[in-house]
Amino acid sequence: MSNPFFTTPSPAAQKLEALRQLFPQAVEVDDKGGVRVNPAAIQLALDPANPAGVRVEEDGYELRWVGKREAYHQAFVTTDKILSAAHSQSQDWDSTGNLLIKGDNLDALKLLRQSYFGKVKLIYIDPPYNTQSEQFIYRDDFSANQTEVLNRLGYSAENIDYIKNIYGARTHSGWLSFMFPRLLLARDLLREDGVIFISIDDNEQAQLKLLCDEVFGAENFVAELPTVMNLKGNNDEYGFAGTHEFNFCYVKQKEGTILGEFILDEEESEAWEADELGPYKRGANLKATGANAPRNKRPNLFFPIYITSEGLCSISRQGALDVEVFPITEQKEMSWRWSVEKFSLEPHNIICIPDGESFAIYKKQRPALGELPSKKPKTIFYKPQYSSGNGTNEIRNLLGGRYFPNPKPLQLVRDFLQIGVGKTESPSIVLDFFAGSGTTAEAVMRLNAEDGGQRQFILVQIPQAIDPTKQKEAHDFVTKTLKRPEATIFEITAERIRRAGAKLQAELVAKRQAQGELLADDTPPLDTGFRVFELVDDPLGLVHSQPLKAASQAKVQQLQQRIATPQIDDLERVLSNLLLAEGLPLTTRIQTLVPERLFVAHNVALLLQALPLDALQQHLQSLQADTALHYLTVYAPWVQDDNLLLGLDTLMDKLGLAKDKLRLRG
Repeated sequence: MSNPFFTTPSPAAQKLEALRQLFPQAVEVDDKGGVRVNPAAIQLALDPANPAGVRVEEDGYELRWVGKREAYHQAFVTTDKILSAAHSQSQDWDSTGNLLIKGDNLDALKLLRQSYFGKVKLIYIDPPYNTQSEQFIYRDDFSANQTEVLNRLGYSAENIDYIKNIYGARTHSGWLSFMFPRLLLARDLLREDGVIFISIDDNEQAQLKLLCDEVFGAENFVAELPTVMNLKGNNDEYGFAGTHEFNFCYVKQKEGTILGEFILDEEESEAWEADELGPYKRGANLKATGANAPRNKRPNLFFPIYITSEGLCSISRQGALDVEVFPITEQKEMSWRWSVEKFSLEPHNIICIPDGESFAIYKKQRPALGELPSKKPKTIFYKPQYSSGNGTNEIRNLLGGRYFPNPKPLQLVRDFLQIGVGKTESPSIVLDFFAGSGTTAEAVMRLNAEDGGQRQFILVQIPQAIDPTKQKEAHDFVTKTLKRPEATIFEITAERIRRAGAKLQAELVAKRQAQGELLADDTPPLDTGFRVFELVDDPLGLVHSQPLKAASQAKVQQLQQRIATPQIDDLERVLSNLLLAEGLPLTTRIQTLVPERLFVAHNVALLLQALPLDALQQHLQSLQADTALHYLTVYAPWVQDDNLLLGLDTLMDKLGLAKDKLRLRG
């Protein structure tokens, strides 16, 4: 069986196996059955002349806390949750490229890793700030068998008790143990040119910086952005009136990653002019400065520039005024930044400005081809629109009340999108696994509406219960207005996205009408839909709930029978999780070829129940005529026909597919 559901080796196991292949002599098994890596053996293999070249230091500069090894371990422990499609809560299921996942984000990130590894362009998260006033709802489960894991990781009994107690606690160690596995998984999801923004306040700002340096690499730190959220200041704070929070920016790797800039407003645009090639403004003076600027250092770059009667620059005297401009500063002969050849090739990129009795010569600074004039964001993040009150008003205007505490304002997240994603003509994924009020989803849709971009969002929100006494207005909104049986934050997240999407579609219709239906035909349709998936317990998860040796024979037989019996109610659950197993996006459309038996998703045929071999061949050959079929996946628990299974190799030959394109899942 090739990589069955949710048994793909963890990154740590994959790295260990790679190490074992390269340096088998360095991977040892101790007397307790544990695996130990011998660095001296690696050094000996790499450089036999210097076997002592590797030193393992016990003391060094690093972020340390009790429970760190367990937190790392948590990132790659297989989850026992699976996906369950929620059509009734979704919008435009068949056409949307957006996702909203209901459940704990640690489980969600582990599942998303299977289909979205290295595919996310931007992550924005607003995690718990670990303040005394907030309810810390993410209590990662500490199961009984984790005591055994901690023993294997080398923790003392005293530290094991301490680690158990910090789960969900408002301590630095507890918060770090909570964030570490989530950031490790987040990094795996980022593209090579991916960007992550993280909001935080003073409570964990210092710890988060060190943690991100470790997870993403200190060399990939971009900026720590103090962000003014309350210009008047919060006078309830001690000593100073608090005005700001922080936003960290890291990239997956700086090489090849281009960060976007802000479009100029009307006042800032006054410094720009336009010629036949487009907008420009005065850039750098082309007279060189610095240690290498004198003529004797760069004699080839000392030559005259002539001014024409039209006020243009030329390297030719012909047709020019009787004016020569040399690179002279304070009567010292210097040099030009450009060569004679460059001046002759780019006269359209030069500005000549009268300067006393001579002229100053500048380069025309232009935006990137096809782009509007822009400016680099500053490290102090401030716009009036970033006010925390704006976020509250945006929720109130959409939903009719203040149903979510301290939501992030749209403009702030929109600007992060502008920097980290920019305009995209092909789909680019934006992930927010602390979705909260759903600001990120609305920001993605609104920016797409403005510039025609193809950004897609994936949001994850835990179904946090709303306290009917402390948050009565929000509780009544969910139970009475939305008529949901359970009042949770997730319901507010989903409703905010629905209403924001409907509002944008209405605005688009109004815009078309105002322009007399003259919007360009190639304007892509605005995607305001989203598929909802809920994380649920696996009904076949007996093997996760207790060790096999502890299960009775009757329980094992019951499980075997349950697994092998096709259930119509399980059909969509199996198909959804097969998308993950095949590494396909969860928004992939699944086409039915034979009801309850044969399906196709992208280039993968999915066989869930047995068909006669000749009928299966006919369907797949017909499918190949219309699409490029690359794989045949068989859900093994429900396919019990031995003749069919034996004939699959021959079938693959007839389809012209290699044997490794046949996958058994289950």
